[in-house]
This record gives sequence, structure tokens and C-alpha cells, in this order.
Amino acid sequence: MSVTDTKFNPSGDPAIHAIKTKANELTAEIENLPPSRRRAVALTQLETASMWAVKAAACGDD
Repeated sequence: MSVTDTKFNPSGDPAIHAIKTKANELTAEIENLPPSRRRAVALTQLETASMWAVKAAACGDD
């Protein structure tokens, strides 16, 4: 499972690609842990953090 689709990047922004790639790499590491509630929370929070990081890269600070 990946938390984000690295192929979807209409702007071609390298920062967005890097964020998505690193989020998916960390997801793979977390998925190697034994299944647990904490692991599930970690994956959910990583997905949320990835979303906000991509938004920050795409939209800037407001």
C-alpha cells in the first residue's frame, strides 16, 4: 500500500515528487512492523502529513 500516488503531479514539481516518494518509502518501513493499532495510527498520520506537505509545496504559505 502506498499513501500517495507519485504519478499524479500535474505541475511536475520536484518537491512534490520528493515528498510523495519519501512518504511511500516510510510507509513501506511502517508496514514491516507487526499489525497493531499504533501501526494503523502511524499510517493514517503519515497520509495526513503527506497531504499537508504536498499542499504546502503546491500552494505556499497563507
